[in-house]
Amino acid sequence: MTFVPSLRIPWPSRILSRGDKSCAAIAGRRAAEHYRGVILAESIQDNAENFTRFVLLLPEKEAAAWVSADARKVSLAMRLAHRPGTLLAALEPFARHGVNLLKIESRPIHGRPWEYQFFIDVEAADVARLDRALSEVRNATSELRVLGRYAAASR
Repeated sequence: MTFVPSLRIPWPSRILSRGDKSCAAIAGRRAAEHYRGVILAESIQDNAENFTRFVLLLPEKEAAAWVSADARKVSLAMRLAHRPGTLLAALEPFARHGVNLLKIESRPIHGRPWEYQFFIDVEAADVARLDRALSEVRNATSELRVLGRYAAASR
């Protein structure tokens, strides 16, 4: 499955009208009621302070159709070797290609003491620069996952 954050409102009705059980959404009760969705599980967060507007999950082969041409913001998860300089090597391509680092946080990897996964949000003025940076970052990490690619909210 691929995580596809989306601000385009019509997607729930498109998914629900297809009756496609390979797709799902994480959303609030109001969204389920509005789009006549079936609630499979409630209170699925692992922290009471987590808030999600909505998330669409669908097979990877379908995800590209949901990404807009102006998708210049990316949410990533990456794992690094536990060696000095690996975080710098993973972040440096963003600076070199003019990609703005918006957020970085680390979380312990369950079952692997003293190892961390980094969650990063980045944004670029040019999609090509973003793609070049991501290609280099992939080479500097032990694992890189693109969690979502989307248009940035207007400021």
